[in-house]
Amino acid sequence: MEVDEHIHALTESFEPFAPEACPGDRLLDCFADRLPFDKRDPTQDRADLLTVLAATDGSVPQSNQYQVALAAIIYKGHCELERTRYVSGRVTAPDAELNAILCTVRLAVKQANCQHIMVFTDSMGSAHRAVDPSVHSGQAFSLSVCRALQEWFEASDLCRITFVYVPSALRWDIHGEAHKYVTELKVTVGHRKTDNSIDVLHSRAMHSVLDSWSSTFQDPTY
Repeated sequence: MEVDEHIHALTESFEPFAPEACPGDRLLDCFADRLPFDKRDPTQDRADLLTVLAATDGSVPQSNQYQVALAAIIYKGHCELERTRYVSGRVTAPDAELNAILCTVRLAVKQANCQHIMVFTDSMGSAHRAVDPSVHSGQAFSLSVCRALQEWFEASDLCRITFVYVPSALRWDIHGEAHKYVTELKVTVGHRKTDNSIDVLHSRAMHSVLDSWSSTFQDPTY
């Protein structure tokens, strides 16, 4: 599987010179103190009415006939504010998690009287990538996250966001709810063109090469 034979299937675009990626102007350059990544116990006090709790999750079906899905649910206290889920074509699990984080950020920053957003995710790698404007798979999602958060941060010095790691196996509280919500969504690929990220094409190429090597080494004439 040669890259030049399958690059036409790529549906995402990249911005190598995005203003948000300019050293000194990057989100982490300007607001690092308002972007903590937390790996502690996810149990949090819901009494703070200025805090929005957000759970994200992505689901990659075992069957290739279904599209990758993602979901976001946001709460304030014990009151659910919004939830959404949709399919994302053929992408990797980190791509789906990144897209879910973008969806969560967009929902959370528009809530009234919100000074703190807590995002519960089982993919801290995607959380770090969400605020990285450099070229990578899913860069468009990251740029949108950076733009939304920069505007939100600039509106008030009190605004901050915390990414909290929650292992999916825990099925913890609202993150477990998001996991159940996203895994219930099953949409077949169909005949229409679906999204393909650069990482999913790379993964296909790698598996194609491994399969080719395996077949070659099992050939007694080799």
